[in-house]
Amino acid sequence: MQIRHEDLNLLNRDLNNEITSPEDEHEVLWVDTSDKNASFAFVRLTDAHVRKIRSTRWFEGSSVVTHNLQSWLDSSELQSDASTIRGVRSRQSVVVPSFALDRYHPLSQVNRYLTSISSLSSVSVFDIGISHEGRGIKAVQIRNNPTSSDYIWIDGCTHAREWITVATALFIIDTIISENVKQNFLIVPIINVDGYEYTWNTDRLWRKNRRPYTASTFAVSEMPDRCNGVDLNRNYDVNFGGEGGSANPCSFLYEGPTPFSEPEVKAVSELLWKFKNRIKLSISLHSFNQLWACPYAYTKSSSIHYSHHMDVLRDIQNAVYKTNGVKYQIGPLGQSLYVGSGFMMDWIYTKLGVTNSYLCELRDKGVYGFLLPADQIMPTALETWNGISAAIRKLF
Repeated sequence: MQIRHEDLNLLNRDLNNEITSPEDEHEVLWVDTSDKNASFAFVRLTDAHVRKIRSTRWFEGSSVVTHNLQSWLDSSELQSDASTIRGVRSRQSVVVPSFALDRYHPLSQVNRYLTSISSLSSVSVFDIGISHEGRGIKAVQIRNNPTSSDYIWIDGCTHAREWITVATALFIIDTIISENVKQNFLIVPIINVDGYEYTWNTDRLWRKNRRPYTASTFAVSEMPDRCNGVDLNRNYDVNFGGEGGSANPCSFLYEGPTPFSEPEVKAVSELLWKFKNRIKLSISLHSFNQLWACPYAYTKSSSIHYSHHMDVLRDIQNAVYKTNGVKYQIGPLGQSLYVGSGFMMDWIYTKLGVTNSYLCELRDKGVYGFLLPADQIMPTALETWNGISAAIRKLF
């Protein structure tokens, strides 16, 4: 359902303005902020909640987009690859010519690409852990500067539905190898492997991992699948359980029972800890909002490195803008977007002591949201890489 952004707080209230509805009755899928005059939220609701909305006069301008979200997504053309668009040439990998970089790929195809590049002398591909459903979580180590012990960390797909982060990470890997970028990299293109697979087979807009937890009676009867999974970017040991997370297993922001409870987060954190004194730049790829952010996420307060962070982010912002003329906002995440606890970026900054820890929210501003068409993969990936390159020039 499409609802005016300013009306979202009414979803949990009754006609007497009392909070009556649990947060597991609805899920905000995304907010379209592309229009400066009005913004709308796209919300997944139970049938009972839809009836409630229709029975009140609060939600003027709201509309039901579809009664069957997955069927609507399956019938849409939003996932068309660029090669199907007249006048647009397909962009193939330089390293693995049979692999198209301008398409979204399921997990099996991504893994085949990673297997292909693992034969290169400067590249090592290895499993850092096993997901809840038994899938390997793969990391790519690229040593193009063997005389240095320093590394740049990049990760994608913490949230399953953010397909553009996977495509961008693969483009970055391909570029680093083909252009022999003289730095060392550790890249995990898909952290949430179970969730990513689930978005291809069952629910395109799934966010969390796939580990089940005990749920409320309401959610079990109304939206049972909502109560599986943990938001992996709320599961790190930095202000865990604080603002911007949820202790409700049916919430799309469920933080998990304890820090590092999820095998995906445990695997990533152990690898990061192993390299903690060698990582000089960390970038977590997310979507969407067109934002380059620095710590903190868990508070609106600025960090002691605020001036330095903003200096680096301004260079990134300029490089991104010069690529395609697309403006990304910059600033501390908690001040620029929302407050969220248990974030990887904050954990890397506060616990590992990596000063240059950043998070990038890729395209767009909400017109397509998580369903960014494939013809935007290459522009997004290129501007992101140019931004990262600007940070490398600044810091190395």
